[in-house]
This record gives sequence, structure tokens and C-alpha cells, in this order.
Amino acid sequence: MKTLEYSYETSAGSGSGIREFDEPSTEVTFKIMGNSGNGAKVIEDEVVQINVKWDDFEESFELHNKSK
Repeated sequence: MKTLEYSYETSAGSGSGIREFDEPSTEVTFKIMGNSGNGAKVIEDEVVQINVKWDDFEESFELHNKSK
């Protein structure tokens, strides 16, 4: 994997990012740390739409609150 792109959408806003790799990544988990100045939070029962692209592949999925 040389390039990892992601985007997400919530009622509080949306975001995206790109990570580029010079050599194959050994990471299997990626964390996104936000720095929102307004402290916006996602509604408890909201479904978050996620889109991920890596090299020539693409996947979309939804995140649901597992306690619901």
C-alpha cells in the first residue's frame, strides 16, 4: 500500500485525510485524532458513513453504536 485515503460524514461535520507510505506499512490499525476547536460530538445513535481508498481499491461502510 502506497496511499491510504479516507473520508467520513456525520451530522457534526465531515473530514478526510491522506497518508502516503515510502515503504510497505506494518501498521494494521490507523487512528485519526481530531483537533476540532468547537468540540463537536456525534449524536449517540447516529450512523457514520466511512469511505476508504488504498491504491486501486475502495470500500465504503457504516459505523453504528454497538450499545444500541
